[in-house]
Amino acid sequence: MAASLDITGTANLLLDIGLARVDSCVLTAGALSRLDREADLTTLKGIARLLLRSRPPGWLRAVVSDGRLLPELIPQRDFDAIAWLGDDLEEIVFTAHQQVYGAKDEHLRKMLGDAGEIAIMSALRRDGHNPRHVSLTSDRFGYDIEHKEGFQTVGLEIKAAVNATAARALISRNEFDAAKRMGERWKLIQVTFSSRVIASGRVTAGDVERIRELPSHSLVEMAPVEKEGFRWTEAAEIRPSETEWKPSNLQVGEEFEALLSSDEV
Repeated sequence: MAASLDITGTANLLLDIGLARVDSCVLTAGALSRLDREADLTTLKGIARLLLRSRPPGWLRAVVSDGRLLPELIPQRDFDAIAWLGDDLEEIVFTAHQQVYGAKDEHLRKMLGDAGEIAIMSALRRDGHNPRHVSLTSDRFGYDIEHKEGFQTVGLEIKAAVNATAARALISRNEFDAAKRMGERWKLIQVTFSSRVIASGRVTAGDVERIRELPSHSLVEMAPVEKEGFRWTEAAEIRPSETEWKPSNLQVGEEFEALLSSDEV
């Protein structure tokens, strides 16, 4: 109630975030104008959605992880201020997060993944291999990079991470099938970068904190056997134990560098 009586503060907020402007009169943005017909609960929740999207609080990016809301990360004072949203709180906050950060985070994940593949290409060349970056051609292989070991072709599926995301990885059905079919000729390689690359938008050899491998048999053993009550679809999340990962001998060449802030890596 006290906030609703702060007319000047509310007006300045709306001007500051672009939901209103002063011309010959006060004009409100279309998104807000559509919510000024009736002050019922549905309308108030619509305004909450709009304000969260237009002026995202500092905690908004951190409170969604793995597609779930982590309400314990919302500061208590802010949580109390939005508790009136009731059963809709989780959906409203989650949707605001996706609208503000969804596309940006997805782009960053792709760029980080591309950087991981380029890092392993560099490491393989450093070891004298002549690798093929097959994921640039097609996703059908079930791995990103291949190279020869004697007369055999080895397929490497590359997953990039920072420390906060290194405990898990997403595996597509096609990657799983390739691991099962190729056996020991298929490996999952995880490249963990320093979290500072997120802020800098640039990755170098010095940002590689760890490279480790997961053998194909470890991946296959993790998955439940398909039967009438279980069926693989497009992808699954895996969380291998620390003992299932094996240290890699690969070392990224000093020339390695990739950008995370543009469409080119």
